[in-house]
Amino acid sequence: MINGGDDVMIEIKKVSTKEEMDKVFDIRREVFIKEQGVPEEIEMDELDAEAVHVLAVVNGVPAGCGRLLRIGNDAKIGRVAVRKDMRRMGIGDGICRLLISMACDSGAERIIANAQLTAEGFYSKLGFVRDSDVFMEAGIEHVRMVRAV
Repeated sequence: MINGGDDVMIEIKKVSTKEEMDKVFDIRREVFIKEQGVPEEIEMDELDAEAVHVLAVVNGVPAGCGRLLRIGNDAKIGRVAVRKDMRRMGIGDGICRLLISMACDSGAERIIANAQLTAEGFYSKLGFVRDSDVFMEAGIEHVRMVRAV
């Protein structure tokens, strides 16, 4: 639980039910597909079945999400999304900190994130360092960011 101030309570937890997973997909559709124009067939992929997902809820309202994949000795953070009207409250930071903690607990040697170029500074504050040139993913400029565990 995070106290967002002004009686705002933010809860971020590992997804454990189909209902929670449906809320994650709703947030991703809103942020990535509707807001950013990512095609649904790219956004909703087969990796969702093997990933660990987290859901952020603000005063009972689904607000953000993210997922963690293990790839060999690495962990990969992805699909981090916060609804537009709930940004700048620390939700994305909380989601990523939980995913980083989960990656560390899983024994990963390093954590990778393909960050949208506009989010590079956000990931840098979490200890990630750019590890690539700019590349296009789903029509959006990204950079690969890496963080030691």
